[in-house]
Amino acid sequence: MKPLLFIFALLISGFSQAQEAKAILKDQSIRIGEQTTIDLEVRFQAGSSIMMPALRDTISKFVEIVKVSNVDTTFDEDDITIKIFTQKLTVTSWDSGYHPIPPFVFQVNEDTVRSKPLLLEVKSIPLEAQADIKDIKSVIEVPFSLTDWLLAHKWEVGGTVLTILLIVLGILLYLRYRNRPQEEEKVVPKEAADLVALRKLKELESQQLWQSGKVKDFYVELSFILREYIGNRYQLHALEHTTEEIMLLAEKLPEVNKSLNKKLHQTLSLADMAKFAKQKPLGSENEEALKNTFSFVEETALKEELSEPDTAEVKKEQKEVES
Repeated sequence: MKPLLFIFALLISGFSQAQEAKAILKDQSIRIGEQTTIDLEVRFQAGSSIMMPALRDTISKFVEIVKVSNVDTTFDEDDITIKIFTQKLTVTSWDSGYHPIPPFVFQVNEDTVRSKPLLLEVKSIPLEAQADIKDIKSVIEVPFSLTDWLLAHKWEVGGTVLTILLIVLGILLYLRYRNRPQEEEKVVPKEAADLVALRKLKELESQQLWQSGKVKDFYVELSFILREYIGNRYQLHALEHTTEEIMLLAEKLPEVNKSLNKKLHQTLSLADMAKFAKQKPLGSENEEALKNTFSFVEETALKEELSEPDTAEVKKEQKEVES
């Protein structure tokens, strides 16, 4: 029975040794306002649940906590089943005297583990009893540093420099383009509708489309030239109108007499039959349609009272078209 009690006592002793808390004060004596550190350490069996001490702004009435580090975890080098938590506290005091630091309490599983209490000595600054009263020292003047000034005013300096650069760039661009010779806008007079139509009719005639069997292509181009001329000459959307609509409009035009109206109707009707009814008019009808279109354009062309030089120029252009 006694050997069993001895073994049980050893196990309890080993378990209690596995649970150990320490609090180490780096400097046991400091002056008022100075800082020192307290290293907390708790050793416990791996797998146990542990709760670190609840730390606030102060440890006691006279000892303040300045900073609390994160908890660091390690294992015992000789026994990896022993886990170690460490934490560093930075403390200070503003009252002279001896200030006790109570034990730090750790909760391991259901057991409470405490560190040993500490004692911190805080010394006051020694003053000479017979020393004269001295005035408050004036503000120390720091030498001017351009680098420090620029860093302190980097946004203001950067914005000012950027503004100056933009102003200089704007002035340079203004001076560059102000002296740039202005290109005179060339006004190209719009070519008369009849001249455009007559030139296109001559080109169509030279292609000899219907002579080579391309009757439909011939009438498609002929109808387009005629409709385009009517649209340009009378400011109408002739390309979008049907033949019947164009004929109704043509009856109201003073330049279109009965003869021209008849020629216009014959030409557009032949074009519609060739394009949509796939009929092939006779060669004589094709020649008549081209001739009627020439006649319609020439007789309805806009007549203007021109001076002799202008009249000569128009006749020269007409000769060039006819040639």
